[in-house]
Amino acid sequence: MLLDQLPQQFKQFLDQQGIDPKIFEFEQTLRYVRLKPDTNLTFEELQNKISQNLKPIEYAQNIYSLPETEKISQLEIYKQGLLYGIDLSSALVVLAMQISEQDHKILEICCAPGAKLMFMADLLKQFNNQDQIQRKAYGVDISQNRLQITQQLINKYNLNDQIQVFQDDGTTFKQDFLFDKVLVDAECTHEGSIKHLKKYISNNLQNKKQKKANKSSQKQLKKNHTNHYISEFTKPNNWDEQDFIERFLDQNKLNSITNLQYKLLENGFNNLRNGGMLVYSTCSFSKQQNEDIIEKFIKQYPVELVNVFDNDIPCKKGSLEKTIRFDPSTNNSGGMFIAKMIKKLK
Repeated sequence: MLLDQLPQQFKQFLDQQGIDPKIFEFEQTLRYVRLKPDTNLTFEELQNKISQNLKPIEYAQNIYSLPETEKISQLEIYKQGLLYGIDLSSALVVLAMQISEQDHKILEICCAPGAKLMFMADLLKQFNNQDQIQRKAYGVDISQNRLQITQQLINKYNLNDQIQVFQDDGTTFKQDFLFDKVLVDAECTHEGSIKHLKKYISNNLQNKKQKKANKSSQKQLKKNHTNHYISEFTKPNNWDEQDFIERFLDQNKLNSITNLQYKLLENGFNNLRNGGMLVYSTCSFSKQQNEDIIEKFIKQYPVELVNVFDNDIPCKKGSLEKTIRFDPSTNNSGGMFIAKMIKKLK
């Protein structure tokens, strides 16, 4: 079982946060891929190009599953920029935004490394092709290191005209216009990311040493000087023993991350037009980082909490009405919390 391979510090964190350890009894056994929307291939053709084990996700268009053991990096369709790797729960965050032809400018705060941002841009591009209106997805992230990965993806998938990214502090970022929709994919403790937990196990077995922090991001943070916690979490995700201790046992940092998450959500609201949609997501199972943030926010800001999906999606209800959660037991994906709000008209 996954939990048995993780250090005692992690189990202590789960206990302190009131997270049910039974969640980790269900190991994620699938990986997920996304097909570029304008790719005209039959399912049989896709299977021939990818795998005979490819299966469509009925409730998520253009999303497919594969056994976790099957890799995609050497597939020709992947090299051609027609296939993306993305976890199902991450794809569902984007689908929750219900991107339509009415959306001209969309923002993701904490956008790197960019799987959700690419998906948002692809959906917008479909409408650009229909009516020639220049719709665009914007992304902001504090980490230069992670944004470099984002830019590589933008180049690979030929989305430079559809995406603009900024290295900036998500708690203070602003433009001279407002956005139709904003996704705050907030920094969190990441315990719901099964791939990161498995990365820790792999790294621990290989006795890898912790790499140096991202110096470029540190310089940017000192310049912005807005949040002390974020400086620790702009380093590469090494997921070694020290990383676990820092993420899950340092109470000051745990308190600080919830402050950061709330500030990110506030700035998402500030960048949103009246009547626009604000989506908040994390890959944490912690109530403090999810429902507690949203409950406080909807009491202080003029927003309406709305249902995340109009149709039935395999998920768990959050402890706050109209919020939802994913974990390996619900749909064989990584963990995710989603809340969706509409900014009220003045």
